[in-house]
Amino acid sequence: MKRRHFMLCTSAASVAAAIPLTGTAATRRPALLDDPRAWLGSEFVSGDGTRLRLADVVGVRVDRYTMQADLRFELLEGKLPDEGSHTLHSDGSEETLFLQPGQHGPVACINRLRRTVV
Repeated sequence: MKRRHFMLCTSAASVAAAIPLTGTAATRRPALLDDPRAWLGSEFVSGDGTRLRLADVVGVRVDRYTMQADLRFELLEGKLPDEGSHTLHSDGSEETLFLQPGQHGPVACINRLRRTVV
């Protein structure tokens, strides 16, 4: 009977200890350029105070060596950013993107080489 009580107590303690770790892991996102779809709907602020929302991620192609995608933003506040490099901040993250005018707002086209482990 004591063994059963011990097993019940230790399994309950291990579940209780794992709950905070699971919650923390679920709230962490990969970097914007590693997985842009994880940032859909997120708001970004540029250095001049312009607020943008990542509205869509289009043309995502991932293979062993590269990742390509178009990040389409929606203007929330401020003026439409000029074509060029802009540093965007969101949720403690910072990323510099080259923004171009698009049909419905700024667009950043990314093409990244992926690290491969040999």
